[in-house]
Amino acid sequence: MLRDEFVDDVRVQPMAANTLADGNDALRPEDSPTPSASSTPTPRRTAKKTPKPRGDVRVVTVKGGEVAFTIGAAGCGLVSATPNSGYTAKVSKNDGWIRVDLVQAEHGSAVFCIGAERRTDTWEY
Repeated sequence: MLRDEFVDDVRVQPMAANTLADGNDALRPEDSPTPSASSTPTPRRTAKKTPKPRGDVRVVTVKGGEVAFTIGAAGCGLVSATPNSGYTAKVSKNDGWIRVDLVQAEHGSAVFCIGAERRTDTWEY
């Protein structure tokens, strides 16, 4: 699943290690540099809007996994194909229909969306 936001990279300023006169490399609180308010960048969040599917969303669950389609006046649209563990998804498209095969070895589930008929169909093989 993709996140709907991300944080931009934060620039880091390099700083030299302090070696104290007594030979001790440990920093004491009074020796550590104090960052200025302007030197600390603030992470920016950029929100991405997820497009809403157009039309009727139909989710079909079969032995090989789950497939979601939109069916509307413009035909079929594939929303997602989520194969179960051990299965792979193969998508075939043509004008008016979409076929998603969820396959494991020679067995699988085929899920069809037929736009002109505004319906879905399944085959197990």
